[in-house]
Amino acid sequence: MLEELRYGIFSNNSKHISNDRLTLVGLGASEIYVYSTWDNAISALENGEIDVALVDESLHDTSGADCVRQMRRHAMRSLPVIMVTPDQRKESVLNSIAAGVGGYVLRPYSMETLKRHVFAAYLSASPDEIEKELLNSSWDLVANGSFDEAIDSFSEIIEEVTESNDNPAQEYFDKGLNFLSQEKFGKAIIAFNKAIALNEMYAEAYKGMADAYKGKGDMGNYQDYLNRAADIYAVQDKLDNVKELFVEILQNEPDAVNPFNRLGVKLRKDGDYQGAIKAYHQACTFTPNDANLYYNMARAYTYAKDYESALNYTELSLRLDSSLEPSRNLHSQIVKLIERQQQEAPASEAEARKVEIDDELEE
Repeated sequence: MLEELRYGIFSNNSKHISNDRLTLVGLGASEIYVYSTWDNAISALENGEIDVALVDESLHDTSGADCVRQMRRHAMRSLPVIMVTPDQRKESVLNSIAAGVGGYVLRPYSMETLKRHVFAAYLSASPDEIEKELLNSSWDLVANGSFDEAIDSFSEIIEEVTESNDNPAQEYFDKGLNFLSQEKFGKAIIAFNKAIALNEMYAEAYKGMADAYKGKGDMGNYQDYLNRAADIYAVQDKLDNVKELFVEILQNEPDAVNPFNRLGVKLRKDGDYQGAIKAYHQACTFTPNDANLYYNMARAYTYAKDYESALNYTELSLRLDSSLEPSRNLHSQIVKLIERQQQEAPASEAEARKVEIDDELEE
């Protein structure tokens, strides 16, 4: 499989280029392209002319980490990108992960080491074989004009998104953050790769459904599914931002007892209340008896207008520390907000339940 892939070497170091090329040839590769500047690489990336990128610590016009960041803007996010560098500092590894690498190889390396990393990066950045085959066959149905069958086929791919509250890619992303906090960098990279691969697959399936509806002349659903594809890309943008923020916390506060609590605070201040809530829930696995943490969680739920959950977490905070005045004050404020909400809400329980469902859909 590896010998069939097209490789790009991104480096301004002739010795490294020669070594990487010889190693790839040893792996059976026949299509190998070299880019010593970012400007020379843009069109190849945008046209999908390479399948795997090996990035050195620098090019003539940019650093390796910045090269990776720009790749994510000019190529598919799931393009396997492997940083190949002599730099083994923790800060450099974290910077590369934040930039979006799919593997990190230290020079000098053996052929077997590079082979293992390329294989892992490529597999983790791709849908599994069953999903890949289903995606390809769905596009074939669109091309053949079998639009109803194509819609059914694409629906099988995205049903795990539409039938669950969370995008499954989020689970891999959360695992990646946990691995980062434990300094299990290889596992973190693979988890982030899988999250990106899933989101790419869902977005492509939504675009396929859009094309199928367009073929049927249903322009309303065509636009709707195009928007859903755009929403998936927006979700991945958000995850990328959270990852960079988390890496920044790990770098600036390496001794923080609970980096997820710090992440939650930063996300809440940025107005990302749902992201903050997720971070706080992960923080609970680190410090489950921290009254301040539950107070922070209650604040995030309050900003998200989920007052019942907010009330529950202020009560939990006060059970752990009855003297925590901010929790007591917030508890009183939430009680008043709930009373006001009940006065303004429709009287019937059925209508009240409908409001709860609407709130969940907005998350």
